[in-house]
Amino acid sequence: MSNNKQAKQERSEFGELDVATLKERLENEQKALWKLKFDLGKRQLQDTAEISNTRKRIARIHTYLRQLELKQEAGT
Repeated sequence: MSNNKQAKQERSEFGELDVATLKERLENEQKALWKLKFDLGKRQLQDTAEISNTRKRIARIHTYLRQLELKQEAGT
């Protein structure tokens, strides 16, 4: 799947999730990033672009968490 299609799919998916689920996904992505970096160091990583894609997913999750936080502040 191309990066653009994947990004669109993730945006629609993240828009429907609640804070707890997003935080869980964030934790899983951070663990995956750590593992990818570790594998890169051991020269076992085949697709180095996966590191960049994981970092972008983490950034998207942070963005959606911030948007939800701002919506909560505006509602109070």
